[in-house]
Amino acid sequence: MEHRGETSVHEPETAAVFTRTLAGLKRRGSGLLLIGPEPVMERACGRFLGESETEPRRRLFVRTRGGHACLHEPSAGGVKVVERATHTRSATATQSGGCGTDTTVVTSPSLPSLGIAIAEAIDEFERESGGLTSGELRVCFDSLTPLLEEHSRESVFRFLHVLTARIRNVNGMAHFHLPAEMDSTVVRALSPAFDAVVEVRAKGDVAEQRWHLVRQDVTTGWLSL
Repeated sequence: MEHRGETSVHEPETAAVFTRTLAGLKRRGSGLLLIGPEPVMERACGRFLGESETEPRRRLFVRTRGGHACLHEPSAGGVKVVERATHTRSATATQSGGCGTDTTVVTSPSLPSLGIAIAEAIDEFERESGGLTSGELRVCFDSLTPLLEEHSRESVFRFLHVLTARIRNVNGMAHFHLPAEMDSTVVRALSPAFDAVVEVRAKGDVAEQRWHLVRQDVTTGWLSL
């Protein structure tokens, strides 16, 4: 993702492009790379999961770090968890999570095994709902760091490319946490797998976000989160 040619959303014509693109991502589905400090990413995560009082929501949480299984998860139904086992976990198969959620523990370290478990959870949501509507599926991937520590960037990129395509296929919206800087080599390497990179920061007591639309080469200014 090159940055030299980026145009700011503060320009009227690019603001229109940004508005149209966001509307399209909500309608057709999207994969977002969420980067920045972890506390601010957690705040953004709650926004991306969407409210569920007026619209149906099916939420899938992918855990790669262990723990925090209840974070952002409502007690009502419509929630599934795919947990990648750490060296302290040896359980396998599907079980009920500590928050009463449907949890699948993946014991294999391979990326295909994780991808299959995620795809099966999406398939179950489709069967349960009789067909997912636009934006109904929300996916939170808690950290890409463990995958990058164990696999090559090329392998992780291929995994993300396939996974985001599967999520878009049901018009779902997914975001993937990565505590990294915008100009880092890892963000540049992975960004083509996503529709946008969302950079977050804390400025005093205010949380802010800046969007980088990958295919349109458009970047917003800093906006309130």
